[in-house]
Amino acid sequence: MAAVFLESERLWFRAPEKRDAAFFTEALQNPLVRRNLMVGRYPFNQEAEEAWIERQSEPPAMDNKTNVVMAFGIKGEDRSIGASGLHNISAIHRHAEWGITIGRPEEWGKGYGREVARTMLHYAFNTLNLHRVYLRVNADNERGIKAYRAAGFKEEGVLRQHMFVEGQYLDMLMMGALRTE
Repeated sequence: MAAVFLESERLWFRAPEKRDAAFFTEALQNPLVRRNLMVGRYPFNQEAEEAWIERQSEPPAMDNKTNVVMAFGIKGEDRSIGASGLHNISAIHRHAEWGITIGRPEEWGKGYGREVARTMLHYAFNTLNLHRVYLRVNADNERGIKAYRAAGFKEEGVLRQHMFVEGQYLDMLMMGALRTE
């Protein structure tokens, strides 16, 4: 197993590795997994995922990295079950957009989303010195919304009929968490 960067109660977090590419490629082709993601509307192959992982692993110049992505998995197991990232990090405004994918549906409903959210918020506020973390979520993603609320995110607004998913337009909720909360 590669070096672990962060740990939570039940999970480990590390930089994505080339060996994760097959899992992420398969997961993002699964309609259940990609339904609530902003990506995955077009097919892609393992080579494209390997290239994406390579870009995420490039060492940043101090304070100029705008994305931090981590694979995560269950302690005691070597396999990844998902990925989480802070995107579009602004050093000026001290905010970032957070995202998560749990690519193994058999692991859904076990509280991992809430645990990842709490871990990433702690990292964002206490390591990256961010003030605000926000996310976008399809309004019909009840499981995700419940996990985000439990982790400390609050609803901030609605983008009406913002996403086209499975033949219909869905509202998108904007949620955010502040360091002071």
